[in-house]
Amino acid sequence: MAIAQYLSKAGKNYHQNAMMNLKVKHLFILLVTFLVLSTANAFGAEAKVSVSYLYNLSNFSGILHVSWVDIAVNATQDEIYVLTGRAIKIFNDKGMEVYSFNDAGEIPVVLDVAVDDEGNIIALTNSNEGIVRCNYRGEPVEKMELQNLPPQFAGFAPGRILYRKGLFYFASLQSKQVVITDAEGRFKDGYNIGALINLDEYVKENVKKEDTEDTDIVGFNVDQEGNILFTLPIIAKAFVLSPDKTIKSFGTLGGAEGKFGVPGGITADASGKFILVADTLRCVVLVFDRTFKFYGEFGHRGYGPGNLIGPMQLAVDGQNRVYVTQLANRGVSVYQLTIS
Repeated sequence: MAIAQYLSKAGKNYHQNAMMNLKVKHLFILLVTFLVLSTANAFGAEAKVSVSYLYNLSNFSGILHVSWVDIAVNATQDEIYVLTGRAIKIFNDKGMEVYSFNDAGEIPVVLDVAVDDEGNIIALTNSNEGIVRCNYRGEPVEKMELQNLPPQFAGFAPGRILYRKGLFYFASLQSKQVVITDAEGRFKDGYNIGALINLDEYVKENVKKEDTEDTDIVGFNVDQEGNILFTLPIIAKAFVLSPDKTIKSFGTLGGAEGKFGVPGGITADASGKFILVADTLRCVVLVFDRTFKFYGEFGHRGYGPGNLIGPMQLAVDGQNRVYVTQLANRGVSVYQLTIS
């Protein structure tokens, strides 16, 4: 059962309440600054955190109109990599497309990309090409293989790849497994997340039988300290898995502020002090601190500047710009997260 089915089921009960509370929840104020229409959401004096809408990723033809694309950040250069079908498009720190490669599908079926410390682009595919290391121009240089996987990871088929401080993090969202390797693909560590949180038993006891087909991880990320962040929509929770295998969860199902309708993408800010979670159903991005205290949310359902429709994946660059993918061909919205 795809996440769209989650939205359909949850939306039936949520829609009326969402419409009634829309004005209360809509905290953005439209501003005009340097001819840029922006949206601001203050989180209060205690938090000293604010978010303002900047722009949508664009090219010389205008806004990039795509839905639910996969994105990756090169934090060193503050570049954004967007997978749009076959093509991989690179955007600079001003949100403009500066380069594109694989337009003709030279690397077949790219699932995700990561960028290492040297600027090499690593493309994860679901074809015989496997993992392809490319230079900064996107030209394939060599294939990379996962090496020395222990027996419990036999048949491991990753769909996500991230690079953090010399390590690659590969994730199979369906099997809920994570493999960590060195820069050459040699096995360093691995996690069976489903077993760590005893997910099967929880689902059996708490989830209706007709809803148990899709227990996939949806949001997946790794912060700069090596903590694995992920969301499980089926139980409406987000998780932080530390390198020592300590795991903590947070989030409560509901339609009010600070609650999860259908949690999607997850990421940490550049300082590592806050965790951001996209709620695909409620059309907001929620902000929590590391104690999981709720600080506020931004976006809100709508078609105006700064609004969101079905937000999904999240990424944050080194300047605390937040990138949010969404539905309805609204592309990737970019916000500035400010922490004083």
